Order: sequence, then structure tokens, then C-alpha cells
Amino acid sequence: MQEKLRTPKQQEATNQALDRLFATPKPKAQDFNFGPETTNVFDDMVDRSVPYYAEIQRMVAELVADYAADGSNIYDLGCSTGTTFLHVHQALPADRKVKFIGIDNSQPMLDKAKQKLAHHGFNHELELRCGDLNKPIDVENASVVILNLTLQFIRPLYRDRLIESIFRGMQPNGCVLVVEKVLGENSTFNRLFIQHYYEMKKRHGYTEMEIAQKREALENVLIPYRLKENEELLQRAGFQHVDVFFKWYNFCGIIATR
Repeated sequence: MQEKLRTPKQQEATNQALDRLFATPKPKAQDFNFGPETTNVFDDMVDRSVPYYAEIQRMVAELVADYAADGSNIYDLGCSTGTTFLHVHQALPADRKVKFIGIDNSQPMLDKAKQKLAHHGFNHELELRCGDLNKPIDVENASVVILNLTLQFIRPLYRDRLIESIFRGMQPNGCVLVVEKVLGENSTFNRLFIQHYYEMKKRHGYTEMEIAQKREALENVLIPYRLKENEELLQRAGFQHVDVFFKWYNFCGIIATR
């Protein structure tokens, strides 16, 4: 019998390492990275840092199940520790024949994803691949491509090329799901959205110092677009129908179909 996927809160109560990466003063901020230290606490980090993270994962999994076609590939670009694949695995009909392909530039993340998927009885065909999404990649026979908090880490210079590659490798009627941190449409909205986002992080146990140090570490690494800019990016690549399936202050989920 397949083990039921634990919620992030349940994992925290058992064996999930708590995110304390920025809990002590650092003499000089270094750029945020997805190495072994981040990998060890990543599941707790996203659970406490991303609003409605569990609900976003549920929504993404439902939409993947809506569009996943027999004999096709499901890509997760920036798959990190494999959480999204686990939720999709549970949402898909048992007889749906698809291949899961996860690409991430962090080998520690991929190693943890492999262990997690095996632990939860993941039984679909699977390929986990180490690759830099800032460089050209091949997407083939895709019915669904997921970019869950990934595009914001791709250099703006290369984002059009990545989305165009996804479009070329996608089946007719396939979809791309993009979850992103976004800028407000004007300076007032942006200030208020960020303020309320930091208030949420404080409610989830982060201190002022942790918030400030992580913000500084992400400054040159995470470069968000406005929602409209992300929609235009998808439309430029050729996606015909673009809509928002989730929005909370400075976070959004977008679905686009070929």
C-alpha cells in the first residue's frame, strides 16, 4: 500500500530539518545557493516562506492530472527535492502512462529527490537530470511542464529562450504551469505586498534578522517580473491561452496552453 504523503507540518514534527540558515549574523552576505545546506532545510524553508505552499502544490497536481496525456513526458524544471512530483503522483489516475523528467542544477537536491520519491513508493518512469536552465535544454514530447518557483532564478536574458524551448517541445493542447514571486504593478502595491509577505514570514517563526539576511542573499539571484511581464513572456513564445490560477500579494500561479 502506498504511503500517504505527509504534510510539511507533519514532516517538521518528525524528521524535517528546520530552516535556520540565516538565524546567526553573517559578516558578509553571500549569494543564495541550492547546495547541501539549503537542500537539508529546503522543505521547511518553502513551507514557511511560500504562502499557501501546500495548496499551491495541490492545485498544480490537479492541473497536471487534467493535462497529462498517455505516452507523454511531464517535466519539472527546477524540481528541487521532488515534492511536486510526489503530489502529481498521487493526483494522477493509476493507469496514466507518463514519464516524469526532473531537471535541477543542484546535485544535492536531485539526490534528496531520488531518496524521497523512493521512500514514498513513486512507481512511474523517472529521469532526474542535473542541468543548468540558463543554458539551452531540450524538451520533448511534453504534455505538461512545471516551473514551480524556478523562472525567477533564471537570468532574464535567458528566460525567453527557455520558454521557447518549452513551447517547441510541447504537444498540442499541452500546458505549462508557472509559479512565481512577482512584483506589484506599481510602487505602492509592491511596497504593501512585500510588507505583508514579511509579516507572514514572521508569523511562521522567522526573525527580522533572518528575513533581512535572506533578502540580501537573494538580491542578485532571484529577479522577479511583474505578473503582466510573465504573461507576455509566455505569449511571445506562442502560448495561446494564459490565465492566473493562484494569486496572493506578491506570489502567483499561471497556466498557459499551447
